[in-house]
Amino acid sequence: MKKHSAFTLIELLIVVAIIGILAAIAVPNFLNAQLRAKIGRVQSEFKTVSTAFEMYRMDQGGRLPDAWTIGGWYVAWKCFTTPVAYLPTVPIDIFQPTQPELYVNGHNYYEFVEANKGTPGIGKDYAVASLGPDFEDDTLSFATYPNSNKWVSYAATNGLISDGDILFETHPGLNPVRW
Repeated sequence: MKKHSAFTLIELLIVVAIIGILAAIAVPNFLNAQLRAKIGRVQSEFKTVSTAFEMYRMDQGGRLPDAWTIGGWYVAWKCFTTPVAYLPTVPIDIFQPTQPELYVNGHNYYEFVEANKGTPGIGKDYAVASLGPDFEDDTLSFATYPNSNKWVSYAATNGLISDGDILFETHPGLNPVRW
């Protein structure tokens, strides 16, 4: 009598279960890796923006453009690309929706503000903000920096999708009120 070698139904179910378990472990880690890469990209762009800000200030008497007085965020960011290219392009917040009608705050650019912009000789500190992985604006009264009434900074220790914006401050802790 010949013995046929074939897989039994139980063996196939065990293999499928093992593949399912491995996929359940791998897929969330892959999605988290994408999110960590986006966060790293924003932080890298903030370093580039910081360098551009410093070069712009050296050429422009120590001040950054004020989006509220010169015509909006696009105009403010264009100051860094023309006529002198401090930045190659206007930086886009990758955490903004892709449809213009869904942009948070009506634009898809990072927001930035100088501290103490009304005080002569002061204004060396500034902040740049991205929406962060929660896709919400968690900076209230950004225009009154550094005395805003609420700044929530993204922290990876709270989970990858935690409340808070990704912030870059030249002097961390300049804003004393954080909840």
